[in-house]
Amino acid sequence: MRIGDLVRRTPKWGDWVKHNPWMYTDNDLEVGIIVAAAGSMDYQVLWPSGSLEWYAKNYVKKINVEH
Repeated sequence: MRIGDLVRRTPKWGDWVKHNPWMYTDNDLEVGIIVAAAGSMDYQVLWPSGSLEWYAKNYVKKINVEH
């Protein structure tokens, strides 16, 4: 991942949501953009609410977007 990539948080309930989609939370479906990186493991994400938060690589997932 790199600055400018769109990301989502990993689901709060983990792999359970694959078979139980009703377990997604509102935060799980929110899309953010990476605005800073600390090495290759920590990323600062800007969320639609305007909040900036740091996440480790395993807590956010890149979204594939076609241009």
